[in-house]
Amino acid sequence: MPLSGLAWQTLPDTGALALVDTSSRRAAALARPHPRELPMIDVVDMERLVVSWLSRQNRFAAEQQLVERVEDDPHRTMSALTWLLAMWTVTIHLRTGRPPAAVIAAMSYRQVWRSPEAPQSERVWETLTDRIRLGALATLTSDARSAVEFHSHVDNPRGMGAVLVRHALGIMAGMADDMRTIGVDPQDMAGTLALYTIDPDGPTVPCFRPLT
Repeated sequence: MPLSGLAWQTLPDTGALALVDTSSRRAAALARPHPRELPMIDVVDMERLVVSWLSRQNRFAAEQQLVERVEDDPHRTMSALTWLLAMWTVTIHLRTGRPPAAVIAAMSYRQVWRSPEAPQSERVWETLTDRIRLGALATLTSDARSAVEFHSHVDNPRGMGAVLVRHALGIMAGMADDMRTIGVDPQDMAGTLALYTIDPDGPTVPCFRPLT
């Protein structure tokens, strides 16, 4: 499905495309991660599963696949998920002008009823959300120290990867609603980048770079 008001343009870097919001005229370069760090197919698969999870009739099967993946390889799975999250925040920035870091800071978990009567649960949700924010920001900025800290949370305690995946899905459901509200479709973005680019052959470059 085409993105509303967004256009892809080629760049000299064969591993990247420019994503341009035709309404705001803001643009950003989106580049494949280096294949040794994160194969692009992992991001494409993550996008397919997250979009499938957003459809209620496919939710159970998609969540089961995601949990199986994170149990098999938690770091690779969470890297793909945070890469997708970072791409979504850049897209929101292009449409609204809000800095991607501010979009990440405002991410919230909206899947359950929340109230002052449940302060303990509220603290748990916010702690998990902070971890997802950390991972998304580390991916967005290519900050190695933040990435190490995030992945330490994926490992501790044991089984935390599955908890983080489920919590991230709840956050992404809210983000997808926000994207549709501003006229942006979250589908097929990673797929388009994968289709029209090739893996970088040289040194790693930032995956997300402002162009305007």
